[in-house]
Amino acid sequence: MSKQPQMVLSFNDLGCHPMVEQFWKFHVENPEVYDELKNLALKMYRTGRKHYGMKGLFEVLRWHRALETTDEEFKLNNNYTAFYARMLMKRLPELEGFFSLRGSVAD
Repeated sequence: MSKQPQMVLSFNDLGCHPMVEQFWKFHVENPEVYDELKNLALKMYRTGRKHYGMKGLFEVLRWHRALETTDEEFKLNNNYTAFYARMLMKRLPELEGFFSLRGSVAD
């Protein structure tokens, strides 16, 4: 019995916006970004703040990376802020509503 090759579908094949596929590719290749954003968000939340901006956390992460590494290749695309904000609020109940959201392809 011969095996049929598995069909590999991309998000685009499923009708998703190309940015969705780009985000998930970045996320899988850079899981530490989520971890670092989670730590920053929780640290800010624990100071008593009820709201904060994901773009602010992105800038802090960029600053830390510039200080701690010599990795010239590391780039954070601002288009991913919407995805990370939603992911953090969905996965961490204490952060529900912490980030303000606008309509986005991340919805």
